[in-house]
Amino acid sequence: MTEFEQEPEKEHEQEFEDLDSFGQSKPEEYSGLKDRLGEDEEIRMMSTAKLKKDDKSVICLTNKRALIFNSDTAKLLGKRNKFEDIKLGQIHDIQVEERKDFDKLVITTKSGKKEIMTPEGKGVQISGLIRKQQDLQEKDPAEQLEKIGSEKEKGNITEEEYQDKKDDLMDQI
Repeated sequence: MTEFEQEPEKEHEQEFEDLDSFGQSKPEEYSGLKDRLGEDEEIRMMSTAKLKKDDKSVICLTNKRALIFNSDTAKLLGKRNKFEDIKLGQIHDIQVEERKDFDKLVITTKSGKKEIMTPEGKGVQISGLIRKQQDLQEKDPAEQLEKIGSEKEKGNITEEEYQDKKDDLMDQI
């Protein structure tokens, strides 16, 4: 087991069955990741790519972020961080490179590019799920309300603009 895997509870096994999962994802990985999430965060998709016995990459998409885990021995894509946490709003671009035995997902953020192996032929599908979740997050009225409050505090929008947008968002809640 990897460091984030744990014995799944019955409810986690059922949730895992209903999840979009790709590759060799296991309930043990899901259960371990589930315990690391915030209270209003939910796992939407998991993908595991394993090329050799101890060489594994896991990407987990939640309603708020993409979590990437790489095993220590994963050398195929060069030196990588073992764990990366990327907020969906920080993702600027996603590219998929199809390779023999796996797809390489290249996620571009303000701070650089992140590379993750995904199961062969699944990169485009995973990229689409990330984009779909980004669209859903942008439309969440509660989060938009928080953003416009922040913009008002910074002086980027007027009180009148704030009230208009706030009223529109409150109607959506």
